[in-house]
Amino acid sequence: MRYLSNILSSAILLSVATTLSAGVIVSNGPATSTSFRIGGPNSQVEAVVWGQNALTNVSISALIGSVDGSSRTVDVYLEQTLPGNVIQSTTVTVGAFASSTDFTPVLLFSGLSLPSTFYRLTLFNTDTTGTVNVRWAVGGANTNTPNGAFLGSQYSNGPDTNVTNPYLSNITNSIEPLGFTIDGTVPEPGTFLTSLVIFGAVGLLRRRA
Repeated sequence: MRYLSNILSSAILLSVATTLSAGVIVSNGPATSTSFRIGGPNSQVEAVVWGQNALTNVSISALIGSVDGSSRTVDVYLEQTLPGNVIQSTTVTVGAFASSTDFTPVLLFSGLSLPSTFYRLTLFNTDTTGTVNVRWAVGGANTNTPNGAFLGSQYSNGPDTNVTNPYLSNITNSIEPLGFTIDGTVPEPGTFLTSLVIFGAVGLLRRRA
């Protein structure tokens, strides 16, 4: 079982004053030789959680792909502050890759304006009857900035999974740095409140009862 280590020590990076900047806010990558399934016979759900300052023109991508030689669809959910508070959702088609080392970033969202708080990105492939077709690659090096920090990953499988609303699954925390990138622009100077750090730690990073 994969556990999340010292959430608050990672999140405290966000309590410093921000400066006007653009580019990568949070990133885990490139892909390594390991990956985790999405969907499949165990109905696997995978997610990542991060905190950030207010950003505009936000793009979110993930290192995902199909390993069975065919293109596959993946349901994507972006939650804000609390589990189940979905603010954006979409379905993307991912290309075929031989292994997780071949994965390239798949753009999930773009052009978003997001306030200062915590977010969770949840991915699920609705094909749960066959073999595991879609994988989310583990990122190598983790990159945090003064405007954002990776807090951890989460997963659910088997009877803990809600196949209708995957973001409501019974989630377990993890420290595996699944490959994803958040790009954006900080619109103005500000401070990420410590109270939000604490609130987020007991919100999106809690294990559902």
